[in-house]
Amino acid sequence: MPAMTWKRPLLIYPYSPDKKSEKLYGGLAIINPIGLEVVATRLKPVVEDLLLVDMRVETEPLETLIRRFRPDMIAVSLMWGRDDFTNTLLRSLPRDVTLVLGGLYATREAEEILRDFPEMDILCVGYGEDALREMVERGSPEDVSGLWYRKRPTALPPDARPFEPAAEAAGHLQPAPPCADLVKNPRRVGVHPEHYHLDRSIRRYEYPWMTLKGDNIITSVGCPMVCAFCKWRENIFGDLQPWIGREPEDVVAELAATDADVVHLVDANFAADLGRLERICDLLIQRDVRHLYACEIRVNALAKSPQLVKKMERAGFFMFMVGIESYQPRLLKAMRKGYTVEMCRRAFRHLADTSILALGNFLIGNPGETADDMLGIADYAAELGIDFISPNKIYAYADTDFEQWVLAQPGMKVVGRRRYVVSDAYGVEDLRRIQARIQLRFLRKHPPWIPYRKALAHPMVQRIGREKVRRAMLRSLWNHLADAGFRRRAIRRFLKRFQRPKAGAAAL
Repeated sequence: MPAMTWKRPLLIYPYSPDKKSEKLYGGLAIINPIGLEVVATRLKPVVEDLLLVDMRVETEPLETLIRRFRPDMIAVSLMWGRDDFTNTLLRSLPRDVTLVLGGLYATREAEEILRDFPEMDILCVGYGEDALREMVERGSPEDVSGLWYRKRPTALPPDARPFEPAAEAAGHLQPAPPCADLVKNPRRVGVHPEHYHLDRSIRRYEYPWMTLKGDNIITSVGCPMVCAFCKWRENIFGDLQPWIGREPEDVVAELAATDADVVHLVDANFAADLGRLERICDLLIQRDVRHLYACEIRVNALAKSPQLVKKMERAGFFMFMVGIESYQPRLLKAMRKGYTVEMCRRAFRHLADTSILALGNFLIGNPGETADDMLGIADYAAELGIDFISPNKIYAYADTDFEQWVLAQPGMKVVGRRRYVVSDAYGVEDLRRIQARIQLRFLRKHPPWIPYRKALAHPMVQRIGREKVRRAMLRSLWNHLADAGFRRRAIRRFLKRFQRPKAGAAAL
């Protein structure tokens, strides 16, 4: 194939603004499409111009953007499945430019994508940032690891496509038949976290946290923990991914470059290396980098050192999302959480000496759990001093040890697309009612003004501006209350507290 480069890539995050799973914590935050921004960051130095479109927040019609930008390649990130919105978008794209599909879903459902989208020219299997960079530099997908492509004109840059007078007169090139030969290059193995330092000049949108300006970064990949129900330790292919972290200096350089008020570190296990974590905190303090940070963190890390937790508070860590899951030792053991109830109590004693907010994630519907056991989560969370809780229905991935353990218990089964764990005693609707009861019981014991006052006492809030954060919190609350959809959901959840199970509901 001739060596000609693509010059004007258009990158699209194709999900609807109405897609519930794209709104974090009930709509308080939207995460920027980090994977696609990493791809854009890698491509920018080797192209003439680049446009990244996020359909969740874009206000102009996509057709208008395409007409004005005139791309020669369109790359779409299918991370979290497909729906009518994404399918319609994909089939509306022009046929005279190279169409590339990639992302987690596209990788794991490659054969389905190939079948359903014959108009696609190139499928990026795995992490796309290096594969697409190499393809653009070489001017061809030929022999580029991680790319499958159909041998037809639209798989080439415009300058390298065969001259077709009739097609040129019509203003476009017709793609070759869908049955064009498919070439499957070897998969590209390995991931390079050093490429995750984003070039924010590519970003056209603001991503809020509450009503403050937000940002999201990733500083590591993988997770050394072996929780039975979790797949964060796997890479995009489903293989074991060793934990790899970026250098502290690089992380802090990126944090210093953003002008966001709140920064969410989206790592699966940000605190896996406590020495690295402490170095990041030291650099943030030394360089006086002022942001509020939110991250997921494990009980093990919080239990290790009260001094480190205090240092994280000084560095600006404002909110921890902690996977507690259960207060029952037998379930913690079955889940392979790697900590004990006493370790959890110690971790939250360390947190009690700070103004860091804590969201506790719990899992309900485990084998052998009664309604009283599940409701006990509210009492345990209040006792620990957790500020917010999220009781979630437990799920079991297919073909895992956890699924086998669940199904070996009397009366247990796994149901639905989300693979929820249910029992003869508690079906999906029963568990939803119990979720509502847990939340109400917790709020009675730990009313919302307690975390409100705690947040305003945080030392970094004082430095950023107490009044600014206070207004943002109150505006966020008002926006929720003013939203008709939120009110409907809140009323439904409240009423579920008093509903009686329907006959046969437990078998759902």
